[in-house]
Amino acid sequence: MANVSDNHKRIAKNTVFLYLRMLFIMIITLYTSRVILYSLGVVDYGVHNAVAGFVSMFQMVSHTMSGGISRFITFSLGLGDRERTKRVFSNAFFIQTGLSILLFIVCEIFFVWFVNNKMTIPPERLHAANIVLHISMINFILSLFRTPYDACIVAHEKMSTYAYLGIFEGLAGLVTATVVKYATSDRLIVYSVMHLIIAVLILAMYATYCRRHFYESHFTWSPDKKLIGEMLGFSGWNFFGAMTGVMRGQGINMLLNVYCGPAVNAARGLALQVDKAVTKFASNFMTAVRPQITKNYAIGNKAEYERLTMTSSKLSFLLLMLFNIPIISNTQYILDLWLVKVPAHTCLFCQLILVSAMVNTLSTPLVTLLLATGKIRKYQLVVGTCTLLNFPIAWILLYLGYPPESTVYTIILISFISLMLRVYFLHEMLRFPVMKYLRNVVLLCFVSWGIATIVPVLLNMWTETNSILILIMKVIIIEISSLVIIYFIGLTKAERNFTTSMVKSKLR
Repeated sequence: MANVSDNHKRIAKNTVFLYLRMLFIMIITLYTSRVILYSLGVVDYGVHNAVAGFVSMFQMVSHTMSGGISRFITFSLGLGDRERTKRVFSNAFFIQTGLSILLFIVCEIFFVWFVNNKMTIPPERLHAANIVLHISMINFILSLFRTPYDACIVAHEKMSTYAYLGIFEGLAGLVTATVVKYATSDRLIVYSVMHLIIAVLILAMYATYCRRHFYESHFTWSPDKKLIGEMLGFSGWNFFGAMTGVMRGQGINMLLNVYCGPAVNAARGLALQVDKAVTKFASNFMTAVRPQITKNYAIGNKAEYERLTMTSSKLSFLLLMLFNIPIISNTQYILDLWLVKVPAHTCLFCQLILVSAMVNTLSTPLVTLLLATGKIRKYQLVVGTCTLLNFPIAWILLYLGYPPESTVYTIILISFISLMLRVYFLHEMLRFPVMKYLRNVVLLCFVSWGIATIVPVLLNMWTETNSILILIMKVIIIEISSLVIIYFIGLTKAERNFTTSMVKSKLR
């Protein structure tokens, strides 16, 4: 493996590529979301969010398998075992085929029945809803077969390619929004068909690139029962954890549809679009650093994987904080600029979901290290059960007549409890330094966040955000003050010295 300095340079370089990708996709996503909402209308947008969300329940399974496949490929690359890496790739396709068959059966037996009999959908839109459901199922199956190629690109740390493919995906979304805007037939169906066409093109591009550049990405008919068993054993418990996340996400979305109707689904869907765009800033950093955590664990470099885990946990939180604070403090005005006509509940949904994302981003590096160990049964059972509590609690709250936003308060609380459980399991398995993590990461992050919120609160007390100029001035003041707070409070002395020396070297 390359020396530590080279690895750090690679992480920095890959992070830059991923940020450029993310910035482009974020701009496109926010614009296309506005166009799609206008073109479809609140009801159809809500119907699509709720119905396609059924299949997106299994999208979490896709992410789980991607994490599992990526872990096995990255681990094998870290050990330098080329033959095992090739076997992992080929056998991943056997697993994905089984998942595709499972999805088809569940969709035809349960999802079709639920959409037609239990969901709150206007009768005249049921036909379109059924078409959306089946097209979404095909999209998901295509994404399953894209997963091994995606995992190869990340494991090999070819983030520039990952960025270019992501930019193409963003441009394809822009084309979709334009086609839907000027469509003369049923726009909801056109929107779904365009997604299907894009999914086919992207799968072809991923497959073509990987087959040309990575020796392991050529499928061979050589099923390895032992390896499949290892991967399924690992992914099985990971699957349980993902399904609990699904119940927290799409399960609550289903409850909101039943108790509150499609309009609230639309509000929550828009809030999740904002969350998805903003959290890309933190997740891109983790995409760059994740292979290094796994590879250092594979070769037993304890000091380096601990340092990477703690540093990436803190930086992920602080990066997300930089973008969240000005958005949370000016949410309503930003939504008015973005959407013009903002559905009810959207503002508070956005603010709470962004807070939830900040808590969750602390956990992402911890999860990467836990997955690298391969010993996740007990961890997934405990943390997954804790996450699963979101669904029954949300059900009770909505049944008792509490507002839809109450479900997100529960998510924030349980996310923090899950963070503490992950720290405990890392200590139990790897003697992870708990007190050092709580003191240098969790405490410094939350203190920085608390102090940084004082500035936007005072600004909102002194002046109302009623023009773009005032918004820009507020954002500049908030970002400068947040950077100062992060530097002097959020970073340790060693991290400040490193940051200062890096800036000085770049200036020279």
